[in-house]
Amino acid sequence: MKLTKAKLITKVKAPLATLGYLYFKDSISSAQGFFSKKLENGFYLSLGLTIDRYMESEFTGCFYYSKTTRWASVWGDIPTESYVRPGFLMSTEERRVYFDTENEQLRDYWWDGFDDSSVASFIEVIKLTESRLYEDRLLTKRIEDSLSVSQLKNYADEVKKLVSDIEKLNFIYSYLPDKEIDGIPMQWFKASEYILKEQNGILNKNTVKNLASDAFIQRTIDNLSAIGTR
Repeated sequence: MKLTKAKLITKVKAPLATLGYLYFKDSISSAQGFFSKKLENGFYLSLGLTIDRYMESEFTGCFYYSKTTRWASVWGDIPTESYVRPGFLMSTEERRVYFDTENEQLRDYWWDGFDDSSVASFIEVIKLTESRLYEDRLLTKRIEDSLSVSQLKNYADEVKKLVSDIEKLNFIYSYLPDKEIDGIPMQWFKASEYILKEQNGILNKNTVKNLASDAFIQRTIDNLSAIGTR
């Protein structure tokens, strides 16, 4: 029996919520289950899930640590280390304990989505390793200094500022989706196209969708974070 996206999300959604992750319906990225949260340093820690194409019950996850939620974005000067599977953040002894193997080179580990104990192990590994990203001062500094990250963050910040007033602008759109995607209202796509046009960014249907999704997810997390600090 093949593990479905819906089944996997049902399995991991509640335990990941206890670690502060919010689930987002996300068909724009390549993740088959997308979760994200905001950290105290203002960065976002996202976790995308992937179901194996050949071992039909197996899945894994990949962290993305950045000032945006654009999972797997590592072009330009964005550090590749900001996008990493949890096994690569574990010590040899930890991998021996959690993966039950003597193969010290095994880092790219997959879990069984139909096995409750395996899913529980996945959650434990996420809890064990997530802080190793944001506690890595050198990685944090490299992300902070990245021009590509700064550009993506600026795009999203500008969309968040503009979205409530976008309907007041007289602007002709060329790259909007035919309908809302993942529950993201159309004004987010409009604001994204406008900002990319105004800032001479790469402008096509994919860049508009990706920016709209990033800005919308950020705003949702930011609002909930603000409520939590009251």
